[in-house]
Amino acid sequence: MMSLLKVAAPRLERTRSVADMVVSVADMDSTHAEARRMVERGEIVVNVGESGELASDHLPITVIAADYLSNALVRFGRPWITVPGKSLTATAVVPVPARVADDELFNGWLAMIGELAALDALEGEIDACGARPYDEDCGFKLKWPNDIYCHGLKIGGTVTEVMPSPSGGPASGVWRVVAFSFGANLLVPADHLPTPQATSLQMNVGPLPGIEELRDGIISRFAESLRSRLEAFVDSPMEQSKRLRSEMRHVCWMMGREIEAQLIDGSAVRGVVVALNDDASINVETPDGVTRALLASEVGLLQ
Repeated sequence: MMSLLKVAAPRLERTRSVADMVVSVADMDSTHAEARRMVERGEIVVNVGESGELASDHLPITVIAADYLSNALVRFGRPWITVPGKSLTATAVVPVPARVADDELFNGWLAMIGELAALDALEGEIDACGARPYDEDCGFKLKWPNDIYCHGLKIGGTVTEVMPSPSGGPASGVWRVVAFSFGANLLVPADHLPTPQATSLQMNVGPLPGIEELRDGIISRFAESLRSRLEAFVDSPMEQSKRLRSEMRHVCWMMGREIEAQLIDGSAVRGVVVALNDDASINVETPDGVTRALLASEVGLLQ
C-alpha cells in the first residue's frame, strides 16, 4: 500500500508549540520502538537537574510521529495497520517519578491516563473544527485497557510502557520514562480499514479538515492532556486515582459486558465485567459466581 500512496512527514506546527521536542518523519518501523531507542541513547528530553529534581516547572514531553509505520506492533506483538495520509501514529515520551511509576497501587493508572488523553484529543479537536456526529448516538468509549471504540468498533488505541531512565545521569533511579503511543484511523475510507471490527473518524463525524491540520491538532491536544493529567497524578496519586476511576467508569465500554480474557500465562477468564478497581484492575464475575480481578499486565487479548 505504501508504494501506491504518497508518504510525507507530518507537519506538526501546533505540536511543536506544546512539546519540548518533536521528531517527525515520513516513515519508520514504529514510533514506539523509536521511543525505546531514543531512551537508550539518552535523546529524549528529561530536564532533570543535578539534584534529581525537574529543571523546569512542567513535565517535558518528546513527541515522535510518522505518516507510515512498516512494523507497528501494539500490545504483545499484535500489528497496527497505518494508511499513509489517512492515519495518526505518534508516541509521547514523558519522565515520571519512580515513586509513582514503580508503585503497583498507582502505576496501572498510567495506561488509563494515556487512553483518557487520547479521548480528550479526539473530542477536543472535533469540537474545535466544528464537526458533528452523523448519528446522534455516536460517542467514544474506552475499552480497557487500551482501545478507543465508536459504535462498538475500534477507531484507535493506545500503548503505555514504563521504561528505565537513561543510566548515568541525575534522573537514573529517581525517574522512569513512560512512552504513550497513540494510533487512530482518521480519514481512512471503509475499503481501507484493516478489519470489519474497525472504523474511522471520517465515517462517524464531519466535516473534518485535511489530514495535516487534523493530525496536528489531535497530537498537540494529546500532548497537552498527557502533561496536565500526569502532573496532577504525580502531585497527588491517591486523590487522582480516585478521580480517574470515576471518570473511567463513565466512558468504559467494558462495564457490564461479557468478555473472554486470554492471559499471558496461557489461561483464560470468561465472565462479566462488574467493577473497575482502585488499582485500575477490573473485576470479572465468572459463570460460577467467582469474582476475579485482572490487571492490564496479565491480559494478552481481550474479546
